[in-house]
Amino acid sequence: MSPRSQGLALTARTFLIAFQVREGGVPVHLKRWIGRLVAAALLAIIALTPRAATAAESDLVPLRFLAEAAGAKVEWDGETGTVTVVTVDGVTATLRISETEALVDGERVPIGAEARLVDGRTMVPRAFMERLLGMPVTWDPEAQQATVDPHVVKAFRLVSALKRGDFDAVSGQLSPALREAISEQTWPQIAQSLAPLGELGRPQVLGTSATAVHYNVDLLLPFTQAPMKLIVRFDKDGLVDDFHLNTYTPVQPAGDPPYADPTAFIEEEVVVGEAPWALPGTLTLPAGEGPFPAVVLVHGSGPHDRDETIYAVKPFRDLAQGLAMHGIATLRYDKRTFVHSQKFGAIPKFTVQEESIEDALAAVRLLAADERIAANQIYVLGHSLGGLILPRILAQDKDGLIRGGIALAAANSVLDTLLAQNQIMVETGQVPPQQLAFIKAQVELLRDPAFDPENPPEGYLLGTPHYWHDLVPRASELLKEETRPVLFLQGGRDFQVPVSEFESFQADLAQRTNVTFQLFPKLNHLFTEGEGEMSTFAEYMVPANVPEYVIKAIADWIKSMPQEE
Repeated sequence: MSPRSQGLALTARTFLIAFQVREGGVPVHLKRWIGRLVAAALLAIIALTPRAATAAESDLVPLRFLAEAAGAKVEWDGETGTVTVVTVDGVTATLRISETEALVDGERVPIGAEARLVDGRTMVPRAFMERLLGMPVTWDPEAQQATVDPHVVKAFRLVSALKRGDFDAVSGQLSPALREAISEQTWPQIAQSLAPLGELGRPQVLGTSATAVHYNVDLLLPFTQAPMKLIVRFDKDGLVDDFHLNTYTPVQPAGDPPYADPTAFIEEEVVVGEAPWALPGTLTLPAGEGPFPAVVLVHGSGPHDRDETIYAVKPFRDLAQGLAMHGIATLRYDKRTFVHSQKFGAIPKFTVQEESIEDALAAVRLLAADERIAANQIYVLGHSLGGLILPRILAQDKDGLIRGGIALAAANSVLDTLLAQNQIMVETGQVPPQQLAFIKAQVELLRDPAFDPENPPEGYLLGTPHYWHDLVPRASELLKEETRPVLFLQGGRDFQVPVSEFESFQADLAQRTNVTFQLFPKLNHLFTEGEGEMSTFAEYMVPANVPEYVIKAIADWIKSMPQEE
């Protein structure tokens, strides 16, 4: 207790003791006066006695500093001791000094401690500021500096402008490349396409990351009908260079495979290709002296990251780390449709050439130029769609940089695969029969020799006609003329690319002597194990790793190749 508090306490006790006399010994008016004096003294003691600060109070930060660093507007009313904050995404909050609640968009919200005025600054708990601003914030009391990720602020501004239909404000935040790809007329169309998702709530920051190409801000967009994940990609100048929107499915991803020792390899961030399609990637190198054999990993269909993450499974991450344990390097990279989603989508007649083949060949060239890589031992591994286009990648390798190919769950005929895949999904209750009927009608149109992608027939609804028409030829036709070795691996429980496609490759390439086939009965399309005769999409939600025996099959095949000078 402070000296002043001790003095007040002594005064109060003195009055109490002095007037402990028999009833009626003190006039009434004097009793009242003494009572008021004692009460005032006791209140002063309570006010002046130091107390332990709560956890929230020990982390008080200056409201204005943090709010303005996050792009918010702050107003102070000195007469009422009221602060009003309007955040970058339009949330309005008012609070008063000494109160423990704030009014946020009309609702009372706990602050976590009393709002205080200290040296002319409104001080509140940092946790409250993070909730109010919707983003992480920090305060350095020594440097008197607030830190807020400016990219997060810009991402919030972008979403806010889209939400209110201010497309001029949206355009002002874009890089020249994205502004050229998306016309002013496109933005209302994008907004209209999102209308079925319902009303958009407040964005939430899921995380941030930096690659060799972009700085990325991941946001959860809580639409009333379905939550979506938005990745906003910023260039080196802090402009929005692209964004990727997908359904948000919170799952726990599989951890690193148990057979991988992180001390046995190193991973480097690299850039595959050049602007405007530069892609960030990971070069995984075994520990020790090279040069090492190396494998380029080529994704399946859809916009994939470098790990080919599909719900809880990361097949390419597992392959890279597993092969490193066998002394084999890998190069995996984010797919063009994942990194440059909007710019790529603006291409009117794209095919797999632009989607995947060009980047796979660029990755091969990057490896060939690295002295740590054995230039005569570079392989390309394609999964699903990547396996389908593997023959084209080999055929376009004009410099002969690729030693051989590896196809995982490869389709031979896209149209046959579509039919078989949807038939299985109907039988396993994953889709209604109407979808199979729709696919059959689309396949019939594509198989017509008269199909013209420039003028698709009435009733064609499958997607970009040039893309699908380009995929009609069987992949095995090119491989019949190929002389380089190829390894085919297939999961026996794969419902997306069923075993029938694997068997069709075997039949078509029966005359080839350097083509190897291996079937794994327990594996699904992502090369993880499961139970039952056939897998389903639900299996992809379960964290799992590619089994070590798959890694060994690939490594043994690579090491079996004759050494070349």
